[in-house]
Order: sequence, then structure tokens, then C-alpha cells
Amino acid sequence: MKLFLTRPVRSDVLVVATYWLVALLVIFPSYVVEFGWLRAVVAMLYNIVLDTAAVYFIVFGFLPLVMETRTRLVALLLIPTFLLLSGVLYKVGYGLILHLPITWTPAQFISSIIRHGQSYGVLGIMLVGKGYFDMQRRLLLAHKAQTESELKNLKAQIDPHFLFNNLNILYALIQQDKQVASHYLSCFSALYRYLIRHKDDDFVPLADELKFVDEYIYLLNHRFGQAYTFHKVMLTEANLDSRFVVPATLQILVENAIKHNRGDEDNPLAIVISVSDETVSVSNKIRPKLTPVESTGTGLLNLKERYKILSNKEMQIYRDGFFEVLVPVIKEWN
Repeated sequence: MKLFLTRPVRSDVLVVATYWLVALLVIFPSYVVEFGWLRAVVAMLYNIVLDTAAVYFIVFGFLPLVMETRTRLVALLLIPTFLLLSGVLYKVGYGLILHLPITWTPAQFISSIIRHGQSYGVLGIMLVGKGYFDMQRRLLLAHKAQTESELKNLKAQIDPHFLFNNLNILYALIQQDKQVASHYLSCFSALYRYLIRHKDDDFVPLADELKFVDEYIYLLNHRFGQAYTFHKVMLTEANLDSRFVVPATLQILVENAIKHNRGDEDNPLAIVISVSDETVSVSNKIRPKLTPVESTGTGLLNLKERYKILSNKEMQIYRDGFFEVLVPVIKEWN
């Protein structure tokens, strides 16, 4: 992204106008005292035109050329011409307006260039500084727009993922027991309403998320019986309403554990949900299903990206006999 635009915008004009308004209050009275009203007015107008033109050339002409590799050499070659013209216009213009002697010794000419540089230097620094902050603002806006687009795409993947998995479970239950399937559908509708209610939310209170996963576990118990057991370990006494997580975090992690690991009633798989002041984790012993499950890893990757975008914190995954996913708890969020 370019630091300097190729032409001034309205805010640049306002900066220049503000600068000269202040400069008039400081410089003009001394001109009037030394040279009289008429020459002071003409000199001040010449000063405004000359210095503004020099600064506009530097900021909107010279510096953009320097920033581009292909035009950098041309820009550097323009420096002597600019300095020469700047010194001549400064010395001749003020000499004629203020009735000052015009002499051309090397030392006097160099002095003229330096004095003109000092004259427009403050204005130049102001416009360059403004250009830098404008660039930072454009970068932030572009980053914000990109982030919002990424989040929108990630959120769009959650609802279908949850829906299709549970519809498959519901289909299986219908084949086994329609009454159980009806109750399952009622509970599933309540859970889905939770997702719809929070579909535009970046975070939800951890207390709400724990209630949500309890209801989800209730559905899983109807589907799998005692093949999977669930244990909740509270390692913190913090107010969970003031702690936040991404919606459906625990549901995704529990679902992932069941999807990839086998459990049976004689040897149930224990899934542990641990809540601490800094993290929430879901862990289980690695027990791959006899028939490999086809998976793209979308659920965990989606969750990981959302935490990274929203909180700039990484979700941690550990595999060492046990599979454990730790997600960061957000303590402050508005």
C-alpha cells in the first residue's frame, strides 16, 4: 500500500490551510514591522505560493517516484534541478519583493537553498506525517475488512457442519426408536436455536457454552448409550459469565473426539472437559476407530482460525497417547 497518494486530497488542503493560518499569525507581524504593509502582504503571498508548491512537489511528485523502484533513478536525478530552481526562486523573488540585493556567490546561493528548505520544512514534515498516518489507517481498514470477510466465511461453515452431523444421528435413531428420535429432535431444535441465536456473535459467556455442551452430551448419551463417558473438571472459581469462548467450541471438540475414537459400553471412552482460568480443554485417550473415518479436519481448523483472528491467541493441540485441545479463555470482551 502506497504511503503517498499521487494527488492531494481534501484533508491535505486542510493541513496546508491550518499551517499557513498559524504561520501568518507568527510571521506576518514581523514582516510588517520590517518592510511595511504592502511589501509584507506581497512577500507573505509569495511565501505561501512558493513553499506550498515546493512541498506539494516533494510529497506528491518526488516521494512517490522514490518509492517506486522503476522511477527511483529519475527521481534522484531531479534533486539537483529542484534545489537549483528552489534557490533561484527564493533569492530572486524575495530580493525583488523586499528590495534586497541579489548577489550570486556560491556561499550565498547555498544559503538561499538552505533557508528555503527551512521555510517549507515544517509544512513538508506535517504532510509526510499525515501521509504515514493515512497509510496506517488504510491498512487497518483493509485488515478489518479482510478479517470480517474471513470470519463471515468461517461462521458460515459452523451451522451446516453441526446440522448434517446431527441429522445423520437423527436418521439412525428413527430406524431404531421413533419415540426416542422425537425427543432427540426436540432437544436438537433447542440446541440449533442456540447456534442461530449466536450465529453473529464472536464470543459467548463460558457459562452458556457449558450449559450448551451439557445438553449436547445428553443427546450423545441417547445415541451411543454408555460407550462414551463425559467428565467435567472445574479448575477455577472465576465467574464464568465474565469468561468468553467462541460459540460451539465445546460441541466441536466433543464431536471431534467421538468422530475419531471408538467407545463401547464394556470399555467406554472417557472424554474430559477441563475448565481453568486461562483455558478450556477437551481430552481423551487416543483409540482410533476400526474403520478409519474420512475427515478433512475442517472443524478444528475452522475453530483454530477463529480464535487466531478474534483473540490473536493460538489454540493448542497435543497428541501423546491422549488427544487434547486447549482453547484460550477470553477474560475481557465487549
